[in-house]
Amino acid sequence: MTTNAFVAVDLDDADRHDLAAALTEASPGPPLPGKRTPPENWHITLRFLGPVDDVLLDRLTHALESSLDVGGGHVACTGLGAFPRASKAAVAYAAIEDDGLLAGLAANCEDVCRDLGLEPEERPFVPHLTLARIRPPVDLRRRIEAFGEFRVRIAVRGVSVMRTVPRRGGVQYRTVAMLPLGHTTT
Repeated sequence: MTTNAFVAVDLDDADRHDLAAALTEASPGPPLPGKRTPPENWHITLRFLGPVDDVLLDRLTHALESSLDVGGGHVACTGLGAFPRASKAAVAYAAIEDDGLLAGLAANCEDVCRDLGLEPEERPFVPHLTLARIRPPVDLRRRIEAFGEFRVRIAVRGVSVMRTVPRRGGVQYRTVAMLPLGHTTT
């Protein structure tokens, strides 16, 4: 099967619930515009792979498994942001405060991908959790500024290799492999 795949930090149900509650409480009004990402699909992408076959995905999973030598930890969702910029937002996201854990995992994923012959990622890694995709893009500056403060801790216990599964009305993400990290620090 050749469908889009990616490597991500998946959220557990408690973190999804806490983030959904915090976003609802901090929201200044109606929901974000665009096609919202359902909470069951929330994740932090470390490396988008694009369309890859099962053989390459299996090789990637084994290479990642042998290269992940860091402990787990926590990061925090701390506000809203937008890509490519707030004045012309095509993606609304929850910003992630990272002490280097996610950046290190993303760099490790990038090294493994290059070793396997995948094209290098051209965009810099920006830790985020996609909340909505907006077509056509809109100006979200006022909305982002009006959004209340929130801080939600997210446990980083492992790295998931995932596939996109097309479904009626959207997509679903299927975990191909969950690669646990060492102990989680507080």
